[in-house]
Amino acid sequence: MTIWIFAILVMAAAALAGWRQGAIRAAFAFGSILLAALLAAPLGRLFHPLLPHFGASNPVTAWALAPVVGFIVGSIPLLVAGQMVHQRVEHFYKYSAGDLRLALWSRLVARLGICLGLLNGAAYFILISFFIFNLTYWTTQLTATAASQPLTIRLANKLGEDLQATGFAKTASAVGTLPPTFYQLADLSGLLMQNPQLGARVAQYPGLVSLWQREDLQALVTDPVLTNAMTSGASLGDIANTPSVQSLLANKELSKQLWGILITNLDDFSGYLQTGKSAKYDGEKILGHWEFNAGVTVAWLRQNQPKMPASEMRNIRAWMTQAYAQTRVLLTGDNQIFIKSLPHLKTQAGQPPTTEFENWKGDWSRDGSNYTLHVTFNGDDKFMSGTTDGLRLTIKDGKNMLIFDHAD
Repeated sequence: MTIWIFAILVMAAAALAGWRQGAIRAAFAFGSILLAALLAAPLGRLFHPLLPHFGASNPVTAWALAPVVGFIVGSIPLLVAGQMVHQRVEHFYKYSAGDLRLALWSRLVARLGICLGLLNGAAYFILISFFIFNLTYWTTQLTATAASQPLTIRLANKLGEDLQATGFAKTASAVGTLPPTFYQLADLSGLLMQNPQLGARVAQYPGLVSLWQREDLQALVTDPVLTNAMTSGASLGDIANTPSVQSLLANKELSKQLWGILITNLDDFSGYLQTGKSAKYDGEKILGHWEFNAGVTVAWLRQNQPKMPASEMRNIRAWMTQAYAQTRVLLTGDNQIFIKSLPHLKTQAGQPPTTEFENWKGDWSRDGSNYTLHVTFNGDDKFMSGTTDGLRLTIKDGKNMLIFDHAD
């Protein structure tokens, strides 16, 4: 019902405008609608970089406003031309044609303007329906579980439901096509909003996991306000207004990097959220979190140094068990490696040895079944080799060998 009320209001407003404008300007207005609809996307891309300077700092807002600005700018030339033609014709009838012809002409253009105004109203209604159809493709999914929503969102969702119920959605969707990623991202966002328990899978996805190691993302990862908002069914506006999300949106470099990763892995990421399996990364055995296995490492050491005294071996085992208790290795799908709390035994003359813990990071590459691990810390570089069967990871650093178990 609401969509028909809206249609009547649009048609009535357009008919009134046609009556006031007259036939000439109404005809040019119809041409301007068609021209602007064709130019909205290309002109929008030209104006998109300028919108943040006019207050549209949110990248989503800027993206949505760009084609609207393009439509407005694209409609201006024909509207100006229509005004100029109307003035010349009006000047002729007003000052050269006589009162009778002026009265007949005025009645003709007013009545014909109403007809053309209705045509303009139909065009506007179809274009607005296209906008509503695509807007509500997002809003109906993002607000499905929210306890309360602003009036504008509720009204938009109702208009979208009526478009589907009346079958006019087919006409709205046929106006134009948006990139497939538009609908894929909407489906992905709706899946996450309606299933907040999938947040754990987001954190574990191999293509994204390296981002959570960045210092500028720790506020988002550990923000209890954001976590509570998502699990309590808060509205999209409440989630977007949390300080951590606002900080992410303000960081253009990080937002661009996150966007690039999502677009590159969109199909695989969506499948991973639904099934817990990644067609792209599951075949790479080295990926994931690894925990140090002191027992197996010491057993390898004993095997390679059988003459080492038992007392010394016990001391090494005790030191390794304690020193490597918090050591973790993370290898990610974008070929990055993070080694947390790697112990370093520091000795000084005349003083007992001390253990320092260092966080190394770098990159990894694969050559057949072997891996090369390159890590850095405070300007120092290490090149290590690694092998894995998916359950156990062996890292060789020169003559030393460290053995880890898969923790995922």
